[in-house]
Amino acid sequence: MDRRVFLKSGVMAAAANAVFRAEAIPGEANAETTKLRTRIAVAPQWFTGSHVEQIEQIAAAGFPAFEFLRCGTWEDKAAVKQRCDELGIACGAVGGDMGTITEWGPNDPAHHERFVTAVKSAIANAQAIGSKCILSLSGAARAGVSKEEQMDALVKAGKLVGPMLQDANIVMVWECLNVLVNHPGYFLVSSADGAELVKRTEHPQVKFLFDIYHQQISEGNLIPNIQKYIQEIGHFHFADNPGRHEPGTGEINYRNVFKAIYETGYRGIVACEFSKTKGTDTPRVLNILRECDRWS
Repeated sequence: MDRRVFLKSGVMAAAANAVFRAEAIPGEANAETTKLRTRIAVAPQWFTGSHVEQIEQIAAAGFPAFEFLRCGTWEDKAAVKQRCDELGIACGAVGGDMGTITEWGPNDPAHHERFVTAVKSAIANAQAIGSKCILSLSGAARAGVSKEEQMDALVKAGKLVGPMLQDANIVMVWECLNVLVNHPGYFLVSSADGAELVKRTEHPQVKFLFDIYHQQISEGNLIPNIQKYIQEIGHFHFADNPGRHEPGTGEINYRNVFKAIYETGYRGIVACEFSKTKGTDTPRVLNILRECDRWS
């Protein structure tokens, strides 16, 4: 496995040992785990037992949040929300049928009624589990239709759902995805377009999702773009590139990226969206994430 690390050459070996050590277990809290500055949301499926037991292990490991986009469909949402409230654990973004990657999307006005219905359902699910964020997709790029027309349709869709988001005190984020590796044909790609969409919608509850993995592929220039568009960003996802695995397996310096996000004043959730490399257990990944949060 490629273990490129984040520090200057003079301390690379020491950093590698620190980043990839795995002394802690998921249910073990210690002084180190309680000092995270970044609100990292980890995946509950990395842990064992019921959803409530997974939340308890996340809290014991010192992480402040979890994210699983389909958690809004969990049958035990009420119990999970109650335990999260007791332990101070936040729920990240909730997904739903609010557009697709390869087919229909609100970039076509013909689907706006369907989109509004889906947003209503997602809001209800988010409230039931305690999430403050729902995630929407633009749909596939429409053949023969100009980019301007599709952007206009997304602006209109955002305006349609803005009042219900305001009433629920929930933010909706439009997800930008890369088309070079993972999602060819998707419409909303660049952070510039995501930011333009937010500005034109002119509603405080409508933002865009900055997925660090996707934006590294699409455009690079991560830290300057995060700094430039932070007012329009409502949520973060992250994974290393290439491979879409944990930090340290690719080219992104997550210690510097997390520091840059923190220095913008952003205090929202930064959610893991990656698969662990084969043979890498949960304690090791949690320690890697803790190391990403350690900067001077």
